[in-house]
Amino acid sequence: MSERIENKELVELLGKVREDNSEKNMIALLKAAAGAKFIVPVDGTEGAYSFHAVSDKNGLKYMVCYSDTDSFEIAFEDKYKKQQGVMAGFGDLVEVVMTDKMGLSGFVINPGVEEVLFGKDMIKLIAQQMGIGGDGTAKVGEPDKYPPELLGALTDFLKIEPSVSKVWVRLMRENGTDRISWLIIAETPLEGEPLKYMLDNMRKYCLPYLDNMDAYCASSKEEFASKVIAGVKPFVEAN
Repeated sequence: MSERIENKELVELLGKVREDNSEKNMIALLKAAAGAKFIVPVDGTEGAYSFHAVSDKNGLKYMVCYSDTDSFEIAFEDKYKKQQGVMAGFGDLVEVVMTDKMGLSGFVINPGVEEVLFGKDMIKLIAQQMGIGGDGTAKVGEPDKYPPELLGALTDFLKIEPSVSKVWVRLMRENGTDRISWLIIAETPLEGEPLKYMLDNMRKYCLPYLDNMDAYCASSKEEFASKVIAGVKPFVEAN
């Protein structure tokens, strides 16, 4: 594989989680991993690859992957020029484990060094959040946690934008990609250019409070948006 991969933030977080697997560190790691590319060592030919796996003391198998090119090269030392590696997104790793064709119990990043393991129970939760295994359209769900400052930001936005009466916030992932973003839906009577202008302003207003993730803003009148928020309590309402 000619392309070199660098994930400095991810490698630092892997080290932190290795020392302290607190919820705060794990959430930060998941956010970094969600948008990262990994190197998966493989044998065979395209279309018939076999993945490398390691076993724990209980005989459970975990697929091996590496966070960057340096880690991959160090792991295989002089053999790395002969060792095949394919690039995969975090969603690809999750999907391989979820299909369970190899009897995998999860995957491990940088075995023997930072060595952070994602077991199948955790991966199932991540798969549900990411919408893996769907019909190729965007999957939307309830996030485990909201950015801590988002509620205050949207409350302030409603004060300066009287056309918006309610706002819903969901987490969205487009199947077939590793793109995860926030979906912010507004109830408003605006249409056409005034609506487009307001939604653009709302996105720009919220971006600094979204923990470095992107956002897509939509009107609750849009068909897909109305389905997403059906029966869901608004995140914030105008007084």
